[in-house]
Amino acid sequence: MKKILLAISALCTFSFAQAQWQADGTTLSATFSMTDLNGNTYDAFTLAGQGKHMIIDFSATWCGPCWAYHSSHVLDTYYDKYGPTGTNVKDAQVVLYEVDGSTTLADLQGTGSNTQGDWLTGTTHPVCNPSSSSSVISKFLAPGTTSYGVPAVFVVCKDKKFYKVSTSMTTEPALRSFIASKCGVAPLSNNEIFDQNFSYDLSPNPSNDFMNLNIRLDQNASVSFQIVNTLGQVVYNSPLENKTQGSNKYMINTTNMSNGIYLLNMQVDGKATVAKMVVQH
Repeated sequence: MKKILLAISALCTFSFAQAQWQADGTTLSATFSMTDLNGNTYDAFTLAGQGKHMIIDFSATWCGPCWAYHSSHVLDTYYDKYGPTGTNVKDAQVVLYEVDGSTTLADLQGTGSNTQGDWLTGTTHPVCNPSSSSSVISKFLAPGTTSYGVPAVFVVCKDKKFYKVSTSMTTEPALRSFIASKCGVAPLSNNEIFDQNFSYDLSPNPSNDFMNLNIRLDQNASVSFQIVNTLGQVVYNSPLENKTQGSNKYMINTTNMSNGIYLLNMQVDGKATVAKMVVQH
C-alpha cells in the first residue's frame, strides 16, 4: 500500500517532517549514477567533466504537483534544445528520477493503480525508475535529513555545485536564464552557434545606457529578439520583422534596466540562439 501523503500546495511529502535541502551552491562531495529505462547510465562527475550541467526532476507518479510540472513539458523543451542531440548548444542532460521504489512500469505508462497519467508518451528526456532512490537523493539533503518533498528539481553545474530550481518556472527561456545565472552556461558566444546562416555582435558589453546589436544575415530572413532577466521576465521585446541580407543594426536602451545579467534570445528565420549581456550602470 502506498505511503500516507500530506499535500501542501505544490508539494507531496513522504512524511510530516519538513524537508531540508542543502543550501544553494553546495558542491557535490561524491558522484552518483542513474540508469534510465533503456539501460543508459548518467554519472554526475562524468557529465561535469564533459562541461555539461544536469537537471534532475525528483518526482513520483502518484504526486499531483509532480504531474502538473511534468505536463508543462518545460524539461522536454529544454532537453530538445540543449540535450545531447539538441538543436542548440549540446551542454545539458535532463533526467526524470522516480523516487518511489514501489513504482511500476505500468504506473509510468499511466495504466497502473498509483499514477496521475502517462509519464512516458511524448517525454523526450531519460526516465529512471530505481528500486531505491536514497543513494542519489541523499546527496541533496542536509545531513541527518531523511524526509523530503516532491517535486524537487535541481541543476548540477559543471563545477559540481547544485541549485534548486523552482517548479513555477515552466518556460524554457526562464529556465535557461536561471541556469545561466547559476552555471554560466552556453550558448553565450558566437562560436557556440550551430548551423546558422547569420552572425552577430553585441557591444558595449557590459553596457551602461545602451547596447548595439548587429545581426549579419547571409540571406533575407525574419528576425525577432527579446531580453529576459534571471527570473525569466521579459524586459525588452522586438517584434518579428523581415530583414535583408547584410548588416542589420539595433540600438537597445538599457537605461532603465537594473544592474545584472540578462539573456538576449534571438530568432532568425526560425532558428534560435542566445547571447549573454550585462548591464552595469
